[in-house]
Amino acid sequence: MQEGLWIIGAPEVTLVVGGVLLLLAESLVKLESKAVGVLVLGVYLIAGLCMLPFMTTGAVLWGGMYTWDWFAVSGKAFFLLTGMLVTYLSLEGEGRIPAARAEFYILPLFCTAGMALLCSVRDFVLLFVALELVTITLFILVAYRRADAASLEAGAKYLIVGGLATAFLVMGIAYLFGATGSTQFDEVRRYTESQGAGPVLLLGMAFLLVGLGFKAAAVPFHIWAPDVYQGAPTPITAYLSVGSKAAGFVVLIRVLLLPFWNTACQRHWVPLIVLLAALSVVLGNLAALPQRNLKRLLAYSSISHAGFLLIGLASHSFLGLASMLYYLLAYLVATFTAFLVLVLLEQDKEGKTISDLSGLGQRSPLLAWSMALAMISLAGIPPLMGFFGKLLVFLAAWQSGFHVLVMIGVAAAAAGIYYYVSVVRAMFWSDPVHRSPIVLHPATRGLLVALNVGSILFGFYAKPILSLAVGAVAGIGG
Repeated sequence: MQEGLWIIGAPEVTLVVGGVLLLLAESLVKLESKAVGVLVLGVYLIAGLCMLPFMTTGAVLWGGMYTWDWFAVSGKAFFLLTGMLVTYLSLEGEGRIPAARAEFYILPLFCTAGMALLCSVRDFVLLFVALELVTITLFILVAYRRADAASLEAGAKYLIVGGLATAFLVMGIAYLFGATGSTQFDEVRRYTESQGAGPVLLLGMAFLLVGLGFKAAAVPFHIWAPDVYQGAPTPITAYLSVGSKAAGFVVLIRVLLLPFWNTACQRHWVPLIVLLAALSVVLGNLAALPQRNLKRLLAYSSISHAGFLLIGLASHSFLGLASMLYYLLAYLVATFTAFLVLVLLEQDKEGKTISDLSGLGQRSPLLAWSMALAMISLAGIPPLMGFFGKLLVFLAAWQSGFHVLVMIGVAAAAAGIYYYVSVVRAMFWSDPVHRSPIVLHPATRGLLVALNVGSILFGFYAKPILSLAVGAVAGIGG
């Protein structure tokens, strides 16, 4: 039992307690915002260290509501890394954050705690609580720049769509409870294995997929993404693009693999996932082609990547799920590289449109090459991680017999190369709009180099990441 108590306290309780203590300290003693940002990084580090003694432990706690397995550990580590990168982006974009800046650093701690909790859910009630902790925190962060009309508009749209997604989610949970008499994943699985999938259960599952589709920004539940991505502060846009999307897919993997993995359910949800995947890759890439605003371009790119991840999920195979985890890490590396470059350019009120990147290769070769590698990885061009992520999900879907879906995905990916290359062309083959060189902090230079090396190294040598992904998928449901 003592071991269980330690597991429960790491890392969710650490993040929440750290956030509450920092809020109290900031209210009593007005701390400098950058100091708060550094302390937040420390909280993330402590939360990660708390997991180390229990990396290989397996446990199901709280009466079957909370599980600790290798998938949970991997997911928590992913979201802690995401939170740390968001905090660093916020520190670099300090000048663009309005008054009451300390809360801007602290609130993501609660959001990350919700994401970490989602990695361990084994009950629909706990799933709802964790997801709402994430969503409510993001409502505040998206609309944080209260003097900016675009930020307030983005916050209002995210609030409305988020509320609608929550309504679908709650309705789905209610139908599932009505059909099975339980909200626990194991009980729902036992019911579907013995009784099959009746109309009420299928309706609940459909509502659940709609609610999670909003979180993942998959077509046709994507309508909020471009405006919200454009209006939100850039570090929060990065958080939405990576953290919120990954949280949606982590929940999808948990929900579909545990309660609904049997054949009676698969023959209903697999066609739906195939349809969402095809629509997302096509619309996301085609809608990104005419975009000149970089954040809107990355928003539609994010929608297309949701489609590629859904292709892996549609394969309903071990390889498909493992390839999704590898893809998520590749997406994290490329996306945070791109947004770090945008944050650095925003300090000089640049980086809003593709034309703002003109001649960046002359002003800062490191920034230009970092953005170029990020675009090449997102486009799926070898030998970077993004290419192998796409290759793996396509391979998994092909092996599962979804040949038409793979061909649609390949065609959409080929079309998407155009808008990624347009960013690279502006940086290296256009005259600079601004002539002044860009000076980077040594820590920022080190982070950019690390992200670039990671994208190249784990593209050439993907085996370590794939081994971790395979182990994480194998650990689900233990």
